[in-house]
Amino acid sequence: MFEYAAFNPFNASPEGLAAELTRKSAEGWEVVSITTTTDGRFCAFLRRPVNAATTSANEPGYGAAVGAAVTVTATTTPSPAVPAAWYKDPSGRYEMRYWNGTTWTEHVSRGGQQFTDPPVA
Repeated sequence: MFEYAAFNPFNASPEGLAAELTRKSAEGWEVVSITTTTDGRFCAFLRRPVNAATTSANEPGYGAAVGAAVTVTATTTPSPAVPAAWYKDPSGRYEMRYWNGTTWTEHVSRGGQQFTDPPVA
């Protein structure tokens, strides 16, 4: 079982983010992915194993809108390594493409406007 969190500091430079993630790694967090947001900031997706003593309360430094820690229970299907969200389009045709937690979708965005574009296989 893992606890997941998205960490998106408002004014962090890459160096500041690296220092914060180093501190988080000492607390048992593992970086799953780092991506840029639509406004050019960085967002890190973190996870750590959960034991009986771990709670799902918000961690210091995590705002409710940008990364409340969530406890995930084991199911018959494994949890996605990277959460569903908008990410930089891997094809490069648009700024952002939606990842549904399993695969890239046809939902894309450029300049804040949404379009559809079939993902490249």
